[in-house]
Amino acid sequence: MMEEVVVTAQRREQNLADVPIAVTALNGEQLDTLGVTDTQDLNIVVPGFSSSESGYGPPIYTLRGVGFPDSTYFASPTTAVYLDEVALPYSIMSKGPNIDIQRVEILKGPQGTLYGRSTTGGAINYIAEKPSEEFVAGFDVSYGRFDRKDLKGYVGGAMSSVMNYRLAGRVIRQDEPWQYSNTDHNNRLGEEEKYSLRSIFDLDWGGDSFIRVSLSGWRDRSDTQAGQPVYFNAQNPQSDLLASQEVRDYPYIPDTDDPRVAEFCKGHPSCVDASGKPYDFKADEMFYQAAIRASHYFTDSLQGILLLSYNKFEADGTELPAAAYNTRHNVGTIFSEIENIDVEFRLSGFGQLFSNPVNWTAGVHTTPMEEGLDSRFYAASENNSVLYVVPLVGSLPGFDDISVLGRSYFFTEGVMEYQSASLFGNADMQLSDAFKLTIGARYTDEERDFSGCIGGDPRENEFRVSALFTALSVQRALLAGTTPDTTLPGECFTISEDGQFDRPTQTLAEDSLSWRAVVDWTPDDHSLIYLSRSRGFKSGSFPVTNATDRAQYQPAVQEQVDAYEIGAKLNYLDGLLRFNTAAFYYDYTDKQLFSRIQDPLFGSLPQLQNAPSSEVGGIEFDLASSPFSGLYISLAAAYIETEVKDFPNAFNTQGEPEDLTGTEFNYSPKLSYTALLDYSFAVSSYYEAGIGVDYSFKGETNSTLDGDPLFFHDDFGITNARVRFGRNDGKWLLTFYARNVFNEYATTANAQIVSDLVTRYVAMPRTWELNLGWKI
Repeated sequence: MMEEVVVTAQRREQNLADVPIAVTALNGEQLDTLGVTDTQDLNIVVPGFSSSESGYGPPIYTLRGVGFPDSTYFASPTTAVYLDEVALPYSIMSKGPNIDIQRVEILKGPQGTLYGRSTTGGAINYIAEKPSEEFVAGFDVSYGRFDRKDLKGYVGGAMSSVMNYRLAGRVIRQDEPWQYSNTDHNNRLGEEEKYSLRSIFDLDWGGDSFIRVSLSGWRDRSDTQAGQPVYFNAQNPQSDLLASQEVRDYPYIPDTDDPRVAEFCKGHPSCVDASGKPYDFKADEMFYQAAIRASHYFTDSLQGILLLSYNKFEADGTELPAAAYNTRHNVGTIFSEIENIDVEFRLSGFGQLFSNPVNWTAGVHTTPMEEGLDSRFYAASENNSVLYVVPLVGSLPGFDDISVLGRSYFFTEGVMEYQSASLFGNADMQLSDAFKLTIGARYTDEERDFSGCIGGDPRENEFRVSALFTALSVQRALLAGTTPDTTLPGECFTISEDGQFDRPTQTLAEDSLSWRAVVDWTPDDHSLIYLSRSRGFKSGSFPVTNATDRAQYQPAVQEQVDAYEIGAKLNYLDGLLRFNTAAFYYDYTDKQLFSRIQDPLFGSLPQLQNAPSSEVGGIEFDLASSPFSGLYISLAAAYIETEVKDFPNAFNTQGEPEDLTGTEFNYSPKLSYTALLDYSFAVSSYYEAGIGVDYSFKGETNSTLDGDPLFFHDDFGITNARVRFGRNDGKWLLTFYARNVFNEYATTANAQIVSDLVTRYVAMPRTWELNLGWKI
């Protein structure tokens, strides 16, 4: 028989087969086998889930077609990530490498009744390995292609008669870059340097009280990924003639099948910031978390649990080769800081209601403090059409491009404060031997304050952009009958309709009632069939964007999903075959989308919008079997249809008005599936060997809602393989991994960030790795 899978999807330990929720669960060994280093890697191994590059650093998670492609560091995601019940409220916090993970659970569908951050797509729950009284220790050391070293280890045991501990750490170093310049193959980028640590201390007096303290964090000093320049697409709205001839004639690579080729200006004399410092395109990001979980049994049937957590993320000058060009065209530098405090208290118990057994949970959750700062500094050169390139000058022998606005340095900044409070409850009532009813609800009240603007970098004493906006202020003020305003380098030049440069400040106050009702039927010991109806919300959001017009800072209000689902979990052949399936339909109201508007000066610029009505429908299944000892087979698939039902007043990628009714969601492939085969066999009384292969397919999609062909993602399929040899008692294991065996070209995103180039981001090429794991 295959091992039972235990999950905590309903905030208590249960067999996965008994949980009336669509859940994909992977244990730590499976994560290592499939090459999952962080949350973004789940993109390849979980059907219906996608992780895409935003172009600014934060990953975009999409689950069952539900995502939010905003690059703001403190944009609330549609899929929340948790570590041991503690929320990582923003996707950027989940980028760090996995460390000492017992399992991960991907909950599909709206999650708002049991978890502190209400989401419309789902939730990803990481469960770390926990301390025990028995002394344990182990390590894994790997060496792979591109001179990649990966060392991770753990140690744990008893510190005293009442306290146990577990410490874990991981270091990843890759000293050979994996990307090279399209125009100079000797120019390289793509080194990796990541660190992560975790310590957990359990205090147990052997009575009714228990305290767990967890401290964890990660740091990333890796090279940031460069994109591939695939198309010329002048951003200036006036004319393509205002684009640099050099940029227009660049050797773009829309049809390459080489995932290593990219472009960046590293090493070029123009590739410097406002102070003259050369860009090295490295991340400088850090995250750490402190959490306390205290529980007490008041009676045998009543338990109280208190969760306190503090999260902090910092980006201290992360540099991004945003334009994917071999001289400086547009380069971004990110400074960000986000910190928050979460508090939750809940009571859980069991008893009887109308003579029926009941498990229940009720509690309060609050975020008394959450603050975020997102600052982005850009360096744009004279060859960027948004600066009004003087036509043809750059094509003359001996002349470089010149522009009306000159070489420009500017900043975009957003400051956020957030507070929330919620009440929640959930109850399971056994109606009969075969039927159970689950009802849950959460009421949330929240407030988000925001201020932001775009302005000239104070390090560059350049008056031409400031003079342009001062002149624009005069024009708007005359039309509005107001007094003109002025702006100087270092000050905001985001302009209002009446010509003012005051920094925009807004408040978004919202409340919501999420709920879920499920009836499940267990006709026998091997089957579970459930029918659910739920309503979920995702908080509203403000953008941090290149907003020259104050109208671009209008928020997207909260979105609502009414979800209907029917599913089955079946166990056949005395546990040798498991089959889970679910069909679902989502009725979407006010879906949050990242759209564009046409700015008369700077072309197509981003803006948040709500689509009044949309829908999602699909079916998914997973099958696992161990027909005989040593052989394991699994197959999982998802087919998802998405459609915007009503969105007449929208804008396309070029910033032009367009009715987008009837379009499909972006970053939402219809078909995705995975297949895995693994076989272990004895070599002697003490040793065993094994082989395995897995395949993952993801269908075509687009980075834009209007389906712009310049932003198309082709489908792809990735094959991984492995062979292993080790002790049959698990003492040590030597494994050789080959990932992306056939060097498949896999697009993860297309973006255009204040530039004349459409940039494509792709997954890594073929890699190999030799790993030795040892347990004491």
